[in-house]
Amino acid sequence: MPLVINTNVASLNSQRQLMNSGNALDRATERLSSGQRINSAKDDAAGLAISNRMTSQIRGLDQAIRNANDGVSLIQTAEGALQETTNILQRMRELSIQSANGIYSDADRATLDAEVQQLILELDRIAKSTSFNGQKLLDGSLGKVQLQVGSDANQTIELKVQAMDAKTLGMGSVSVDVLGAEFSLSLFSSTAGADIRDGDVLINGQSIGEFDSAATAETNTMAEFLVIMNERLSGVTASALTQLKGSQLGSGVIDNDAGQGLDITVASLNGATQTYQIRENTTSMEQLIETIGRITGGTVRAEVNDQGVLSLSNNTGATISVAAAGGLDLQSTVGMAASVGDGLSQRGQIVLTSDDDKPIKITRGNTGTLSDLHNLGFRENQGGGVIEGAGITTAAAETAWGVGDLTINGTVISNKNTDSLIGKVNAINAATNETGVTANAFSTVTIDLTRVDVGTAFAAAAGANVLTMNGVNLDFSLVTTTQGLVDAFNGASNLTGVRATLLGNSVVLESDQGAIRFATNTLADIFSGTGDAGFEGAIFNEFMADGTNVVTTVTSGFAASLVAALRVEAGIKLTSANGNPISVELGDNATAAEIGLLEANSTAGGAFGTAIASISIDTAAKAQKAIGVIDKALTTINDTRSQLGAINNRLDFTMSNLANVSEKTSASRSRIVDADFAAETAALSRAQVLQQAAQAMLAQSNARPEQVLQLLR
Repeated sequence: MPLVINTNVASLNSQRQLMNSGNALDRATERLSSGQRINSAKDDAAGLAISNRMTSQIRGLDQAIRNANDGVSLIQTAEGALQETTNILQRMRELSIQSANGIYSDADRATLDAEVQQLILELDRIAKSTSFNGQKLLDGSLGKVQLQVGSDANQTIELKVQAMDAKTLGMGSVSVDVLGAEFSLSLFSSTAGADIRDGDVLINGQSIGEFDSAATAETNTMAEFLVIMNERLSGVTASALTQLKGSQLGSGVIDNDAGQGLDITVASLNGATQTYQIRENTTSMEQLIETIGRITGGTVRAEVNDQGVLSLSNNTGATISVAAAGGLDLQSTVGMAASVGDGLSQRGQIVLTSDDDKPIKITRGNTGTLSDLHNLGFRENQGGGVIEGAGITTAAAETAWGVGDLTINGTVISNKNTDSLIGKVNAINAATNETGVTANAFSTVTIDLTRVDVGTAFAAAAGANVLTMNGVNLDFSLVTTTQGLVDAFNGASNLTGVRATLLGNSVVLESDQGAIRFATNTLADIFSGTGDAGFEGAIFNEFMADGTNVVTTVTSGFAASLVAALRVEAGIKLTSANGNPISVELGDNATAAEIGLLEANSTAGGAFGTAIASISIDTAAKAQKAIGVIDKALTTINDTRSQLGAINNRLDFTMSNLANVSEKTSASRSRIVDADFAAETAALSRAQVLQQAAQAMLAQSNARPEQVLQLLR
């Protein structure tokens, strides 16, 4: 071994060992002082990444638990308010049953009704004032609440509390079982209305069949039509309700001692008839109603409306007729004539029931129009809180609304100046603050492609032969297919405000802005076929559907061919500001044709479509109706509370699971990042000893070069 003085290898080695032991001492000291095994990425890069992900998960889980607790608090607040709402409704129901008793006078019922009206105000106050963290819970403005109950995105539980105010409660729902609006029936043949072609009306995508109102047609009765519907529809069962309604007040007095009597005949859907004979003395309309219900065994339901007019109804779809016996005067006794017409009306409703509890979707098909749906009392399915009304003619649009003709969400809409479609829209919008509903006019034009040669006819409407829609020139020069025709219309939709869709054998043009106006020099070249004009007005080579003139069309030689290819409709569309259901009620003297909106009420005064805000118990008849409305309101609240309770229980399990996952993840993270004090104290002791030893050895190594001096002596 050579002796050198310039390079002291032993010293260098001791220095390195001293540095290593110093690093080990620093690491052990850091871990023991921080309690963590990983204090920086150099300690364990992969472990640091894993632990950070676990930290995010743990902190997210802990916050999710707090979120779930907030959700529980919100639910408990809402349910507490609903308990008080339930108490109010129970009291209102008690008062309604009391008022329905025949022993009370008008003054007595007025006193009872005064309390009911105060309770309605309190119910509304609770709905408008109940809040959590500044958010109103029961007025319908809350919408869907997404409770973030997980550590990652979109791990949510949805909570929704619908409006529980007086304008909403009691209205029922049409999401699963659909109850059509009333339409006119022939007393003896039970004819449903206008013709409907196969494929015009679809229920869950299935055609309901064909209806021909001609007397010799196979499907000219409601009974036969229901049979066809049920044979064609899968997952949906169709039935019917019918009502016979008088036109004037009746006394209800039958003098059976003098031989007077009343015969009520029920013709069932299978053709069988049953006649019930009323052969008892009755001294009032209330007694006659009770007698009819008892003798018919509930097959026929009798009641009077708010004006005291008698109606007879049943829920089997059977038609009802009345006849006098022993010289009884039908008009003065029951307010009805012997046959449909002046003094008597026969109404019906189609009821659709889902066989699998899935929503029922009603749409147009092929060349079907909104009128086809409305003829059967149906609306086409719209989004939540949207109602599209019935088609309305110019004559009907010019009919003024009287007091009580239309009620929306419990608010009476009345304006004697509603002599146009836009006037009716303005009348509805004038009450938006009270109803929470806005209205606008809509227009629909359906082009029957079976009467149009798309490949040549529309291409001809280019160049000099211009076809304009809402004042915009449309280019059909490259149109050779039906889809190309739709694309051509939609290519200008941002300018025209009209959208086009292909529906079976038809192109449907729709506008929510209330106007679709066409003009061209070559209508005869585009549309072929024959048919009845059936339009009003006369504008040369032009037709339109707008907010003033509902339908004005070509007459000068082109009307017949045009009408054969086109079906034009206009009407009123209602939209709820908060997406809640909309209640539409028509007065006894109003019709859907005049109002432009379909009523969604069950026959014979049922509660469907009637809100708590509209009820009164100042007459026995109104009290009877109020009971049904309140029952629906209670059902709505019970359903809502059960849903809230279910979500509350679910959140309890959610929080328990979150706490468990957080605990286990924290344990896993601890094994990665936390310092093992037993191991680290041992490492500290070892590093301290090595540090001292290295220092001693470094001192000796530094002294070794001095030995070379011995050689120089």
